[in-house]
Amino acid sequence: MNNNNWGGRRAGAGRKKSQLERKGRTFRLTDEEFKEVKSIVDVIRRRTEESLLVK
Repeated sequence: MNNNNWGGRRAGAGRKKSQLERKGRTFRLTDEEFKEVKSIVDVIRRRTEESLLVK
């Protein structure tokens, strides 16, 4: 029997689940490639998140 409040699961603890399932991916890019890809990804994410708010 363990009645202390140290560690373990607690209701409401932890990061909340996102409405979108996003997976981590790994790419090897130059700094210039990263700058281009990052700006494209930012535009796509804004558009995706705005569409969720409209529903």
